[in-house]
Amino acid sequence: MANTLKAPPMPGTLKAAQFIITVEVAFRLVGLAITLAGFFSTFNWDILPALIYVAGSAAVLGWLLSRWSSRRMYLRWATIAVHLLMVGATVLDLALFSAVTWSAMVGSHILTWTVIVLLLLPSAGRWFSESRG
Repeated sequence: MANTLKAPPMPGTLKAAQFIITVEVAFRLVGLAITLAGFFSTFNWDILPALIYVAGSAAVLGWLLSRWSSRRMYLRWATIAVHLLMVGATVLDLALFSAVTWSAMVGSHILTWTVIVLLLLPSAGRWFSESRG
């Protein structure tokens, strides 16, 4: 009989984070379709940065989510960094074109902040530190 170690199950907090990231990717894909329709209906080049942002963030989050089961430590920190960059992009956008408010930073990014908090919990650190290879 082979001596195989059974991997511990994913904690509920990480299952919730994984589900939230899946929802974020789905929302971004819908946003990408809307942004593409807006761009191609008007050919307004001011929409192009938003198009690049939505497509890039959906691609990066989808890629990170596809590697989730490898349990490598860099995935945890890369996911946190991507989420912080998304919040930073919103803050930059608000600072340049409108006004930065707490409700805009927290309210529009409630899923983002939730993922960050869930990935900073000790259970996430333990699960990701036991990499499969």
